[in-house]
Amino acid sequence: MDIPTPYQRPHNNGSLTRYRVATLYLNRSLSNAEIRFLAELVAAVREAVGKEVEVALDCHWRFNTRDALRLAEAVAPYKPLWLEDPTPPENVDALAEVKRASPVPICTGENHYTAHQFRELIVKQACDIVAPDIPKVGGLRETQKIATLADLYYLPLAPHNVASPIATIAACHVCATIPHFLALEFHAIDVPWWDDLIVGEKPIIRDGFIAVPDAPGLGVQLNEEVVRAHLAEGEEFFA
Repeated sequence: MDIPTPYQRPHNNGSLTRYRVATLYLNRSLSNAEIRFLAELVAAVREAVGKEVEVALDCHWRFNTRDALRLAEAVAPYKPLWLEDPTPPENVDALAEVKRASPVPICTGENHYTAHQFRELIVKQACDIVAPDIPKVGGLRETQKIATLADLYYLPLAPHNVASPIATIAACHVCATIPHFLALEFHAIDVPWWDDLIVGEKPIIRDGFIAVPDAPGLGVQLNEEVVRAHLAEGEEFFA
């Protein structure tokens, strides 16, 4: 689940409103009331899904180290799989401070680029779970380099994935070669035509799993007709 922004506040009726956007977003702070509210959201999710379902929390780089730790302590009783990107990505040392004291595993990486940037993150052991974005980080081979380094420090990989079925299947191919692979992110559950972007058997995700294709290449074919039908206004098909 995504942690709401620090400038969202609950009304008495339970809805959210935004105010004082600039100040509250830039100061990266959480009040006691905000932490309590966020912990209540996590508690409600945990109650809804049960004890056996893994729940991961994404902070979107919003908080300072102190309040990131306060939030981690507040949600720890609900056993989240990880707390993602609690602090801004530029300062690895600050994230390492959070990781060392957090009762919840820390996941990060989608805003780091190439194996060289991941080297600092991994060698300093600034997180518990490494989450490269495969297209952004440099592709399949670069992801393998990052995975090899992470494995030396016993850090599992959970790649970030905001992508089409083509890129998702490409990610599956590289993840299948990584023994310490943990999970692959998926963001398109609210896109009804996502599966239609490829030709062949669908859906590609069944009960939370994807079968790695064994056909030539990536094993999937782009449905150009569906792509053309869903181009954003002003965009042209790359072919």
